[in-house]
Amino acid sequence: MDTRYDVMFAGELLDGQDEATVRRNLGRLFKAGEQTLDKLFSGKPQLLKRDCDADVARKYREAIESAGGKPIIRQVPRDTPSSLSLAPPGSDVLRPEERAAQTSAIPEPPPLDVAEVGARLAAPSAPAPPPPDTSHLTLGDVGETIPTLERNTAAAPIPDSGLSLAEPGSDLLETPSRPAARDVDVSGISLAPPGADVLESQYRKRDTAAAPDTSAISLADPPPAE
Repeated sequence: MDTRYDVMFAGELLDGQDEATVRRNLGRLFKAGEQTLDKLFSGKPQLLKRDCDADVARKYREAIESAGGKPIIRQVPRDTPSSLSLAPPGSDVLRPEERAAQTSAIPEPPPLDVAEVGARLAAPSAPAPPPPDTSHLTLGDVGETIPTLERNTAAAPIPDSGLSLAEPGSDLLETPSRPAARDVDVSGISLAPPGADVLESQYRKRDTAAAPDTSAISLADPPPAE
C-alpha cells in the first residue's frame, strides 16, 4: 500500500525571510484572501492538502519553500490489520450476564371456570313493584260534574272606566281654543301721500349711472331703391 501524506502550514518562515513578503507570496500562490492568510499565519497548523501521494506532497513542499515558507509534511497513519475473527454460526457472542431473560410470548390466563350451557352469567334484577289497585275507580259520563273538583263560577267584576257617550252630532275632535282679540291703538299711524318715499334715505336705491353721450351718432340714409 502506498504511503500517503498530509501537507500543512503553521506560519513558519525559512531563514532570511520576512513575514510580509512570504504572506504576499502565499496569497498569490493559493489565491487566498486576507482572512485565509490570517489563519495560515495564526501559529496553528492549517491543512493545505489531505491524503496525497509522495509526488503531490513534494510539489506542495517545493511551492511553499519557493514562497519563503516552511511546510509541514506528515505521514497519514494507516489502520493495522484486525486480529478479530468470526464466531461459528449459532455461537453465543454475549456473556451470560449480558443476555436478556427469556419471557414467554403467551400470557398465562387466570384460573377460570366455564359455566353450564344456558346458565345466567349475572345475578337476576329485582322484581318490579306491583301496579296500583284501581278496582274501586270508575269513569264518569261526559259532561258530568266531578264532586271533588272546585269550580269558580262567579264572574270577575268589570272595572268602571268613568267614560260616557257624547250626544249625537257632537264633534269628537277637540277644537283648539282661539286667543281673544286684542285692541291695538292705531291712532298715531297715517298713510303717506301717493309717490312719497316710505324708506329712509340710507335704505333707498339710487340710480347714479350717467347717460352715455350720443351726440355724435346719426342714422344713415336708407339705400336708394333699384
